[in-house]
Amino acid sequence: MSKRKFTTTLDSDLIKQLKVYAVVHDTSVATLLEEMATKYLAETTASK
Repeated sequence: MSKRKFTTTLDSDLIKQLKVYAVVHDTSVATLLEEMATKYLAETTASK
């Protein structure tokens, strides 16, 4: 799967929390957001 840059706006406190979580779990914010979005879409589309 190819990757593309995606820009959005989030609450600054949420961004800080995501960055800290990513560092603690040895990952990137991009990877974290991709995993969360994939899981969310799988769960919400499976229930329809």
